[in-house]
Amino acid sequence: MKDIKIDELKNFKFLGNLHLSRDEKNLFYTVSNANLEKNSYEHRIYKMDIATKSTNIFTNGAKESSFIELLDGSILFSSDREGKDNKKEETKFYKISPLGGEAVLYFTIDATVNSIKQINEDEFLVLAKFNRQKELEKIEKENKKDKENSKNLYDDSKDYLVATEIPFWNNAVGFTNEDRSRLYYFNKKTNEFKPVTDDITDVYDVNLNSSKTLAVFISNSYTGKMPLVSEINLYDVKKKTVFNLTKGLAFAYCNFLDENTLITVATDMKEYGINENSNIYTIDLKDKNLKKIVNDNFDMCLCNSVGTDVRLTSGKSMFVKNGYLYFVNTEVNSSYIYRIDKNGLLEKLNEKSGSIDCFDVSNSGKIYAVALKDYSLQEIYDISSKETRITFHNNEEYSLSNIEEVNFENDAIGFIGYVMKPVNYDPNKKYPAVLHVHGGPKTVFGKVFHHEMQFLANNGYFVFFTNPRGSDGRGKMFADIRGKYGEIDFNDLMKFTDEVIKKYPAVDSERLAIMGGSYGGFMTNWAIGHTDRFKAACSQRSISNMTSEFLTTDIGYYFIDDQISATPWSNYDKMWYHSPLRYANKVKTPTLFIHSDEDYRCSLPEGIQMFSALKYHNVPARLVIFKGENHELSRSGRPMHRIRRLKEIFDWFENYLK
Repeated sequence: MKDIKIDELKNFKFLGNLHLSRDEKNLFYTVSNANLEKNSYEHRIYKMDIATKSTNIFTNGAKESSFIELLDGSILFSSDREGKDNKKEETKFYKISPLGGEAVLYFTIDATVNSIKQINEDEFLVLAKFNRQKELEKIEKENKKDKENSKNLYDDSKDYLVATEIPFWNNAVGFTNEDRSRLYYFNKKTNEFKPVTDDITDVYDVNLNSSKTLAVFISNSYTGKMPLVSEINLYDVKKKTVFNLTKGLAFAYCNFLDENTLITVATDMKEYGINENSNIYTIDLKDKNLKKIVNDNFDMCLCNSVGTDVRLTSGKSMFVKNGYLYFVNTEVNSSYIYRIDKNGLLEKLNEKSGSIDCFDVSNSGKIYAVALKDYSLQEIYDISSKETRITFHNNEEYSLSNIEEVNFENDAIGFIGYVMKPVNYDPNKKYPAVLHVHGGPKTVFGKVFHHEMQFLANNGYFVFFTNPRGSDGRGKMFADIRGKYGEIDFNDLMKFTDEVIKKYPAVDSERLAIMGGSYGGFMTNWAIGHTDRFKAACSQRSISNMTSEFLTTDIGYYFIDDQISATPWSNYDKMWYHSPLRYANKVKTPTLFIHSDEDYRCSLPEGIQMFSALKYHNVPARLVIFKGENHELSRSGRPMHRIRRLKEIFDWFENYLK
């Protein structure tokens, strides 16, 4: 058995984008790996022959992170193999035969393409980045009589940023003022590239019917402030016209169930706010009637909320096949595959716990999935055949700490907690222990592989975690902690900590630590201001001040309004009450703060404020800022940055707990 090292991610393979070929003979998927020397990730397309289960590298450019299958069975992917001109906004698409061989440049689109759908041999629908502000500047430049002065004015725009709306930046993207994901029609033969939607409309998803005559897409149009509700529109491929079907809900998905029926996932957010679980509807294209096909007790999140740090890319987790909507749903601590038909008949399709990260389905209903099962890293499983593992990309045998369950109650509610003993555990010894708090808060921890946790367990720590109120997987009432941040959720975590100390005598109650990121960072900040039981803490990408979080981040203006049930103008006292910064003068716990300078979800000032407050009050504190990283540092940050981050955490705990 191999010990899990701090740099173990260099040996991990990350799988995603699973696709069953149209002839159902092959599985195509991406495999990614960390390249420490280049401090980046490499992405390749792999192919599996389903009959023989043989797997081979299909592309080797190391930049192929996504792809689609064309109507002729070829694979289309974007890459910059010939070297990208950084001054030119373009996307190059390459085509490769399903039999393999050399990929050839198929076409180039003069835009940054987000996704592409094929209509026929020559025609495509494209979602591409468009910026209204930049387009107006270009037009202004072209219309100026004094070309030289105009050129200087336009070129100098790289030295400043102009904001005219909120959000004006987005995490993992950057400054996005007036950016839109615009729908375009593209003809490969004529090179026609024409917008379908206007310049203030954001398009989130587009799907074609089986006859390729209609496309449905979700969008919203706005200036000034992005709304939370959206609309569903149809595009007539032949007439090249758009007409609206319905609006006023927060639509998450829409596709053709058949030629006359759409199926869509949406919520009105009226009962439980932005985290309210969605309902499933059909839309009859003849009368445009929106019909709910689930009963009033339906309470599923319709997504995978299981957290881990060994998932890099994504893939299909909701799609239509043969008259069914297939989707993933999180239940307690795992995610499972379901399907539903137009009459609302709901079926659960697998039973084994774990995390379904993406999947695809054959015409006969056979399911293949990229999943985390049995404490293993990502692999492909034949879900229809006893959930059998059929790939072996991550075949190393590690010294793992098995996850034990601890049942406990708080406020007459039952919870499941999870405890990882130190590897080579000796019941006669005392060990330090780390309470790990997940982000969200509407996500879950489960019994899956987590590098960070296993590394700590491999180095002599108990690691314990649970899913307090506010978490996903137990329905909308359980997930609803609006206006209660730091109250019932904190109490759940402290009761769990008491239970762990009680049931595991080897846990040294004088050597406890707490850590977490995002909401988990908020909770870490909150905890150190409300208890002295933790001798060390690590707060990552956190929230410390609800007012600054509201006013400076990409989601703050609606997330804080909804989750705290207040704004700086409606109830400032409540905003301050739920801000960990308010209690910073009570903190005694030595705390490490980790933040990224391009985190626009929980922006850098959140970490700085709490760090500065602790230093002001003479509490040991350290702030580590990662340049060029964002809110996803721990999951998809540059490999060497992820290693340094984990080293900072480990060194801090070693210093204060051992």
